[in-house]
Amino acid sequence: MTLLLASTIAAGANDTVTLYQFTGAIQCGDTAGIPMEQAADLLRAEGVRVISTERRQLPIVIPVRCGAPTGEANLIQVSQPDWATFSAKTPDAGGYGVWVYDQATVLIFQYDGTLQCGTGQEIALETTAQVLASVGINVISSRKGTDGLSHIAVCGASTGAINVHEIPSASLPAARELGFQVLVTREMAQRIKPRTQSSRRTGMQARSTPRQNPQQGPIPLLW
Repeated sequence: MTLLLASTIAAGANDTVTLYQFTGAIQCGDTAGIPMEQAADLLRAEGVRVISTERRQLPIVIPVRCGAPTGEANLIQVSQPDWATFSAKTPDAGGYGVWVYDQATVLIFQYDGTLQCGTGQEIALETTAQVLASVGINVISSRKGTDGLSHIAVCGASTGAINVHEIPSASLPAARELGFQVLVTREMAQRIKPRTQSSRRTGMQARSTPRQNPQQGPIPLLW
């Protein structure tokens, strides 16, 4: 029993998690944003063991316009126990999020063409699935859904209805070439940002508390 417990503790100590933080680089800007090691050093200073760093592009659609983010992020692989301790005591986890985009499969979507007041021509789920299959993308599952956004109530406006497909993550670049986008679900959003005690404050509490200048906090935000 003692040996089993020790083995379990050791395994937990070796668990890792990959975090990300936007570099702060903007389109049409002349800077590359925050270097990877600088982002990692902020965590090291708080006792979080850093294992590796890399720079990646967030796999979601970023509007192409000057002043908008480039979507580049610093990825930092760290000790899971250290991250758990740090995120539990640090408001908003210091501006870091958990990178959730390296799963074996990914959900993608396209709007199904329906418009309010019955206008628009609905694109069948089978049709968008066939578009993917026609270029060799394996469609694992399909379903109808909504984009979760509020749409203006006027005839001709979008209904927010979407066709959702699950595909291998390796096929994402090809799917994006066809106009599909990554579907960020509520579950993914909850996994990206850990809920600390401060993030559970009510809206009124949040409004009544002055926002701390990021540069004056223990971990300055990088965006």
